[in-house]
Amino acid sequence: MVFHENYSNLLTQLPPSLIKARWNRLTTRKKNPLSESEASSISPIIEAFLKHEVDKYQRKKKSQYNPTIEVETESHCIVIPVSKPEKSRFKEETKSRISDSSSNSLLYRPEGSLLRNNTNIVPLYSEEEVNTRIKEATDNLRQEFIKSTKETLKTIKQQKDIMQPN
Repeated sequence: MVFHENYSNLLTQLPPSLIKARWNRLTTRKKNPLSESEASSISPIIEAFLKHEVDKYQRKKKSQYNPTIEVETESHCIVIPVSKPEKSRFKEETKSRISDSSSNSLLYRPEGSLLRNNTNIVPLYSEEEVNTRIKEATDNLRQEFIKSTKETLKTIKQQKDIMQPN
């Protein structure tokens, strides 16, 4: 179970468990399984497969460590980063927020990284503006929901009237 050494730069980007799983996938798949000698040789198919797996793994890893919530409205889209701090860092942030009485002690960049207030950085949007945009988006979603519910109920009623002749 060894890929060719030319692929070591790709394999170092994957965890060992994933390398083993991909090896098993290549050698035991139902349609056109590769022999161990074919899988351990240099081949454009294997190289493309490994590149695809690395890309897929890195996209998944990036989305796990940098998740975002998108709130869409008719005119714009607000991207709100969601942080997943480790437990120890979370405790430190919570303590610093509680101990500091100023409301602007921590500011958030659009990427979601924390900034201390000792720099002269102004928030991109005020809290009121963000709240207004979120309220507009929820109002729009509520109106769309009501409209689609009415349409659905109307079609159900029409189908019911068709099914039950007088």
